Amino acid sequence: MDELTAIGRAQALVKDIASAPVDAVGIAQGLGFEVKFADLPANQAGNTFPKSGRKIICINQNDDLYRQRFTTLHEVAHHVLDLPSKHGEVLPSNELERFTARPSEEKLCDAFAAACLVPLHLIRPLASSLPFTVETVQTLIEQFQASHRCVASSFVRASRELVAYVYAEDGSIQLALPSAAVREAGIYIERGIKLPSGSAASRLLRNGVRFDTEDLDASDWSNSASAENFTCYEEALHMMAWKQTLSLLTFEHLGRSTEQSFEKDDDDERLPPLTGQLPWPRK
Repeated sequence: MDELTAIGRAQALVKDIASAPVDAVGIAQGLGFEVKFADLPANQAGNTFPKSGRKIICINQNDDLYRQRFTTLHEVAHHVLDLPSKHGEVLPSNELERFTARPSEEKLCDAFAAACLVPLHLIRPLASSLPFTVETVQTLIEQFQASHRCVASSFVRASRELVAYVYAEDGSIQLALPSAAVREAGIYIERGIKLPSGSAASRLLRNGVRFDTEDLDASDWSNSASAENFTCYEEALHMMAWKQTLSLLTFEHLGRSTEQSFEKDDDDERLPPLTGQLPWPRK
């Protein structure tokens, strides 16, 4: 199974939901699960187990709301996608915070959970009208009650603009998700390599601060020949506890501003429109 299949099944599951936030517990219950909240150890996000013919999802009541919602739908994903759990009966909390070395089955369940929490049909109109910025993502986090990573990845998938989302751990790119427009432009960002040294994300890691921005050439992010024709504006966040960075990238074609400038110059050189009024005073 690939990621697109997992996301497609999530979209089918939530297609009739009319507004955010999605009822994560309700989705699980609709599939025959009982969801319970318990005082689990700090390193356990949740677990799933059968009991007397019932299917129980147990969630750590001490976790924050966003993690509880994600854990619930991650456990649902194993059932819907028919994927074996590689973390055993217990889902460790620290595993939800990391991408590196996670089994592919768990990554697919993460993608499913994110697509449920931020349904494509609900975020698409927002992605069409809002800029891809940290401020926008923060607003949508509150609306969808989902994490930065869930919202940013879903926004990019829904967007028709030249945007991309890059997630890195310890300065190494783990996930690079381009919008359809970026793919069509031929801009590809490689995974498994270091962040650009001049990027805002790289600077955040060096300086130990939370937020920064940077303007770079797109070729600093991509080795694709097409990247030479674009600039890239980056807004980056630093999750210091995990040495993670999230980069929100917006690309612009180098010829666009020049063409707009030429159009303005041409307009300036044209004769003013006829108004019926003489440009000099009457005698």
